[in-house]
Amino acid sequence: MRHPSNWWLVLAGLCGAVAIGFAVAAALVQSSASKPIGEGELFVADGQEAAGLIAESADPAIGVRQARNSLEVEAVSIVNADRQVTSSTSPNLVGMSIDNGFLTFAMSEGRFAALATPVSAEILIDGIPTWNDGDVLYQVAQPLGDGSSILIHYDISELLARRARPSGIQSEAIQLLALTLAFTVIGTMVAIGHLRASRRHDAMARESELLRRHADELALANVELDKARTKAEAALELAEEKIRIRSEFVLMINHELRTPLTSIITGARLLQEDDLTTDDRHQVLAAMIADGTRLQEMIDQVLAVARIENRGLSYDLTERTPAELLSSLRRANADITDPTVELENFRILTDTQAVALVVNSLTDNALTHGASHVSIDYGLDTTLDILKEVGIRPETALYITVTDDGPGIDEHFVPRVFEKFEKSSFSPGTGLGLYMARTIVEALNGSLGVATSSDGTTFQIALPVVRTLEPASRT
Repeated sequence: MRHPSNWWLVLAGLCGAVAIGFAVAAALVQSSASKPIGEGELFVADGQEAAGLIAESADPAIGVRQARNSLEVEAVSIVNADRQVTSSTSPNLVGMSIDNGFLTFAMSEGRFAALATPVSAEILIDGIPTWNDGDVLYQVAQPLGDGSSILIHYDISELLARRARPSGIQSEAIQLLALTLAFTVIGTMVAIGHLRASRRHDAMARESELLRRHADELALANVELDKARTKAEAALELAEEKIRIRSEFVLMINHELRTPLTSIITGARLLQEDDLTTDDRHQVLAAMIADGTRLQEMIDQVLAVARIENRGLSYDLTERTPAELLSSLRRANADITDPTVELENFRILTDTQAVALVVNSLTDNALTHGASHVSIDYGLDTTLDILKEVGIRPETALYITVTDDGPGIDEHFVPRVFEKFEKSSFSPGTGLGLYMARTIVEALNGSLGVATSSDGTTFQIALPVVRTLEPASRT
């Protein structure tokens, strides 16, 4: 074997020198990164970013809010050529004039400016007062080019925190160190690359890398198989649930439709006979009308659910007084308990006809399932021990309760009581009444809950109270 040429050593030395150069550069980059960011650099960058966000937004009010959220500052405003605030994230600043001479001069000249000075009005963030009139904040003016300017407010303590660069090794330094390592390895391999042992080592390394890649591919394939199996299991569960619901629906429709249809057919055959008395004929016709009405109601419920699921459900919600709501409820059901608290100073955002429809549906549902008496109460507080609730309960709510003296709901059925086509045992109905009540209440931005026992069942509707009026003064 020939002795390695000295040129291999020269090349290895050059690689080492280059590696040292990259190491020095990495040290310089890391040292420079540890220095704090200058205020001017930060202000200019923030001003340019805010100008870009506002220019991209079609609505200045949205633009200033996007700029404030992106920069994480206290407030961002747009000041017109007359030095008046036209749009701001702090609504109370809109319409105010800039009275600081330095800022006014800079804005009139279309110049960038920054200074720490007291604010002339309190600063609000999302409607919450954060900075009082007279508090010292950094204020930065950034020209927009059309005579108007952007005014940015900074909290001084948070500004100092932003100026500090994050600790740790910088990405540029990591890249330079990687190059250092690469040239070091190259130099070493060049020095021993012509050796037979080195070639065998390289061959083994390549084989090992190939095996690792195969292992990674197998691991990735296993992950994909696990995901596919999970999706298949979820799809199977969903399909089984749909099959169960479809089967129960078919059984329900078969039973519920067959009964009134049989009654109507039987009544029609009886009417064909001539030996019926007038009273008997009236009774048969009344039974046929009742069964036909029941059949029509079931069909209407199924079609209503289909329309809701295809088109969605929405209401034009308006502020209503408790008296207006009570009037709608009385038209739907007369058995309403008078309130025990004064409610005339409250306003509810709702649709009174929709609420009356839900209350009437809950009342009919109770009477259908064995109740002999149903009472309706309402108030601003609730102590009901809710077992199942759907929708989102408002923070401040008016509670309407529909209570019956029926046999109650089976505790095992309570979790499914508001689901579509769900019925307890072979109880009458389509299993759609409570599902439609739930859909309506959710469209009203409220919640619907249920509590039940062997003494009866109570459904609770929670509607949002949007404001409270001050009592009128008495003279």
